[in-house]
Amino acid sequence: MSKFKIAFIGCGAVTKTHYLAASQLENAEVIGVYDKNASRAEDFAKEYGIGVFASMDELLASDADIVGICTPSGLHAPLSIQCLRAGKHVVVEKPLALTEDDCRAILAAEKKSGKICAPISQLRYFDDMKKAKEILDSGKLGRPILCDLYMKYYRKPEYYAGSWRGTLAMDGGGALMNQGIHGIDMMRFLVGEPKTIRGTVRTLVHNIEVEDTAVATVEFENGALGVIEGTTSVNPGYPRKIEIHCEKGSMIIHENRIVAIDSREIDHEPTALDYDSSSDPMNFPYEGHRRQYANLLAALEGKEKLFYNTEDAMRSVQTVLAIYRSSREDRAVCPFEAD
Repeated sequence: MSKFKIAFIGCGAVTKTHYLAASQLENAEVIGVYDKNASRAEDFAKEYGIGVFASMDELLASDADIVGICTPSGLHAPLSIQCLRAGKHVVVEKPLALTEDDCRAILAAEKKSGKICAPISQLRYFDDMKKAKEILDSGKLGRPILCDLYMKYYRKPEYYAGSWRGTLAMDGGGALMNQGIHGIDMMRFLVGEPKTIRGTVRTLVHNIEVEDTAVATVEFENGALGVIEGTTSVNPGYPRKIEIHCEKGSMIIHENRIVAIDSREIDHEPTALDYDSSSDPMNFPYEGHRRQYANLLAALEGKEKLFYNTEDAMRSVQTVLAIYRSSREDRAVCPFEAD
């Protein structure tokens, strides 16, 4: 069996998740890693028995088919574009980029290159999330009326101290752009696109340049209403929760699990949470990433359609940016005004 060769850029905490995910696939081989901090790259490579690239040029000249970008968020756009132009497929961690212009630049580079850019959105690949989508699309719960998204996390001051996290240049935003974008992506996936958003963001606890607390009200294109709460300032932190209330029943989701479906038409046995990253950012399984890598490889082999793409990831970034814009301008805005 021929194997897709994968290399990683960046040796931060999430790179381990990507390595574990990709290394579980029979048709994938992780060949090496590059990091500007050479000693960190060498330590990572030694731990997992892979090679080290001395430079970006060396990595791009290698026979890697796919490059996984696991760097600070502010580097996602330039590195994704560089790798696509070099003829590599790309897997890039969330968020896709920090601005709409950068998202569109990645999309343009992807189309021109003929390669695939696969932004990470691992929650969409869990069984309960697919089941939730199928139930809502089936109409068994009726028309959505309310969708409430609660992302009440806690991050210790040490999480931000001396780090790129919490900076405008590298994080682009705080509780929404970094921690909250997964929940916002799931909200869009399950209920649909927001039509208008009115938001307020504040920095209430941490000494950072971006928000640690945010609230927003949403009107969806299908007429449903909703609220978003995102924070890294609530101690001790609580699992992400999405409540979806429809004409004929309701559904409640914690993290990646459906914990309740209140409907006479649907039988559901809730399953226990298998992780909670509300106060520990790395406390999550690599299974979602494994499934996303598997889907990408199957798409490259012509066996499956890509389940999540660059345009979808851009719309989640646009939604976050709309909340920021609404807070600055003190008005309701449409996330997709430029589309």
